[in-house]
Amino acid sequence: MNMVLKKVVILSFFLSFLTTELSFAQQGITARLKEPILKAIQNSTEIKNSYLENQKTILDKNSVGGKLLPQVSALGMYGYLNGSGEIDLPTRTLPILGLDLFDGAQKFNASSQIGLAGVNATQVIFSGLQITNGKKALDEKFKAQQLMTEASYDQVAQEVVLAFDQIMLLKEVDALILDSEKRLNKEHLKVIKAIENGLAIPYDRDKIKLAMLELESKKAESFNNRELLYFKLEELTKMSVEELKKLDYSLELMLIDSLRSSIENRKELQALNASQRAYEYVLKKEKGARLPQVFAFGSAFYVNAFDTKFKLKDLPQVGNLNLSANHFQLAPSFALGVGVKWTVFDGNQHRNNIKKANIDLMMNQNKLNDTKDKLSLLNRKTYSDYRLAVKKIAVHQQQIKIADNNLDLASKQFEAGLIDVTERLSAENEMYKQSLSYYSQLLLQRSAALELLKSQGNLYESLVK
Repeated sequence: MNMVLKKVVILSFFLSFLTTELSFAQQGITARLKEPILKAIQNSTEIKNSYLENQKTILDKNSVGGKLLPQVSALGMYGYLNGSGEIDLPTRTLPILGLDLFDGAQKFNASSQIGLAGVNATQVIFSGLQITNGKKALDEKFKAQQLMTEASYDQVAQEVVLAFDQIMLLKEVDALILDSEKRLNKEHLKVIKAIENGLAIPYDRDKIKLAMLELESKKAESFNNRELLYFKLEELTKMSVEELKKLDYSLELMLIDSLRSSIENRKELQALNASQRAYEYVLKKEKGARLPQVFAFGSAFYVNAFDTKFKLKDLPQVGNLNLSANHFQLAPSFALGVGVKWTVFDGNQHRNNIKKANIDLMMNQNKLNDTKDKLSLLNRKTYSDYRLAVKKIAVHQQQIKIADNNLDLASKQFEAGLIDVTERLSAENEMYKQSLSYYSQLLLQRSAALELLKSQGNLYESLVK
């Protein structure tokens, strides 16, 4: 009994104990692949950029929260003022002299140098809950982004496992080639001895030699494909090829508990639910814009007007009046208070913002419903594909048994001289073909299992737990 048939017998015995409800039983294999999966995720450029994008959302949230903190500014300036004008003061009559002062409008000229320095502070006391709801919306946006980042873990993990599975398949191919080489070498020696005894012709020897050369070609192709897969994994995980080559396991059925077949764990759905909550907070934020904003303010400042000159022109009986001051200083000076800002009409901007927020909310709800329907359909399809792949394994097991029996019979008949070398090689090729087909189907079954886990949102957790 050859190596492949032994594995098939063991697998058949195992399958005979399977019920409708299957369990995920790949702990040994996934434990070996945990490290490359985690490293592939850590080194994924797409995931790194997703994390950076999430950090921008955190900064946006901090910026919104910062609006509740005091805003402090300092001001300092120096300037020169010069101006001419006209002033009309109430007329005053001097009781003793009987003179009228400030009769009519008077022209004047004024100039001064001014220095000013101060500190101003304002703080929002009540924002109509716009800041509070804005922070909550950004919290939910961050959760949605984080969940979408985690959703990409499944794709990376699947890519790593499938690459390793293909390498393990190629190792099984090498084992099949080695088995065939052993049998053909044995037949080759027999044919050479038969030619020496006149019981066979060189044609038989050359046919076997040709078959052996074909195996050498397949071996070289397998080696090349395996090296390319290691290079791919090296790029994904940043692990050395030497480290990757130490990871080894046998291809086995990947079985899943169908009772857990659900899409509720899909990160995409959870992200859309978080987005829905974010849009709800945005709507509340826009509605809050109708409420007045209350703020507190305070300032401390220093004012100094120096080298001030003031000239009143053409006063009655006085002529021009020149006034001057060395400085006019106002310090210390401060102002404290509470203000209210209430936008009464903004050109319908507030109403339009509420409508837009409602539209965004409805669009996200439609997307959520559509995604849920599509993911449910995908889950049913992947589960059906998975069940079909398991059933096909049993068919391939029977095909290998038949091919093995035919190979054993052909070997005996060829040795007895009942069939020619072409029929013997045909049986050998058929055994190789069926064995390769079996391992290829096993690879497809594992791929179907990974797709099912991915459709349930359980792939990454199942592989690294």
